[in-house]
Amino acid sequence: MSNFVVTLRRRPPNSAKRKDAKLAIGRLVAIAIAGGGAATLTACSDSMPPVDDTAPSEDPRILEAPATMSDGTPIRPHRTETLVTSIEMTSFGAIGGVAVDADGNMYNTNFDKDVWKTAPNGETILLSDEFSSASGNLALPDGSLLQADYRENKIFRIAADGSRSVFADGGLDGPVGMVQKPDGAFIVANHRGGFLASVPETGGAANVVVRDERMTGPNGVTIDPTGNIYVADLRSSIVFRWTPDGDLQELAVLPGKGNAHNVYAGGALYVNKIWDHVIYRVDLETGAYGVVTGTGRPGYDDGQTGLATIEEPNGIATNTARDVVYFNTHRGAMGNGRGLVIPRRLVLPSQF
Repeated sequence: MSNFVVTLRRRPPNSAKRKDAKLAIGRLVAIAIAGGGAATLTACSDSMPPVDDTAPSEDPRILEAPATMSDGTPIRPHRTETLVTSIEMTSFGAIGGVAVDADGNMYNTNFDKDVWKTAPNGETILLSDEFSSASGNLALPDGSLLQADYRENKIFRIAADGSRSVFADGGLDGPVGMVQKPDGAFIVANHRGGFLASVPETGGAANVVVRDERMTGPNGVTIDPTGNIYVADLRSSIVFRWTPDGDLQELAVLPGKGNAHNVYAGGALYVNKIWDHVIYRVDLETGAYGVVTGTGRPGYDDGQTGLATIEEPNGIATNTARDVVYFNTHRGAMGNGRGLVIPRRLVLPSQF
């Protein structure tokens, strides 16, 4: 069995050398995995910048005007950073969910067979490659990971050693995002079926808890400290709020198309717009919204709000302090027919 350690260093944006390096690294990873070996991607210190006190206003690029929410409220700048330059998919896929555990490990999927684990220092390993279509996921306090499989209509539990077992089977129809309620039960968004389902804390069959004609493609779910659950609907662009007393409300209708996953962090809601290449911040009181990263143009530039570019953001999660948001972006197929997953993070204003 062959083991590869690949060290990643960031190159200036749009650098031809950076592109060539990605292709070379990707081939090494594919060769290692295909040969039954382990491929470890390690980001150098200059490829995974620490969260520091450098104000985003010190970015040498200049903004013509500050970003604003839909109600005219100014948006405090957020900073986008790349964690690992790229992870090549071992088979063609898109991108799936993102989860972050208590130790800061980030889990990424490719809506295919693979689940990766990226440590805070950037070291990345292939945790599992046994799925049909790995979609949404959720890190649990015991160190395991719940991983939905969209095509199999199941949820699996992956242990720290990569072994997996069936956690939920029955009553699911295209499961994607999931979140745990204070009572221990899990709420799962079923995109294909168009409903929310509840799975017992110990696993087993799911039961439908919300089915509404307005909810045509529920994708991402998250929860706030008061128990409200927020649902990002992929097909309608509606962001729903489902209250503890069972009221399904429309919090916001975001411009464009493709609400992917969402997360509660920093007292607000962050929603990925996968096909518009941006992330929105939504005010939970007013429903006002505004873009905090991305320009609508696919790209990989780090930087502050209005300057950073992202491509097809899908999964999104937060740390235990809820002051940093982690998300994955997708780079389209390369010459070998495979794409790239690029783990990134959004540093909230409270960190500046």
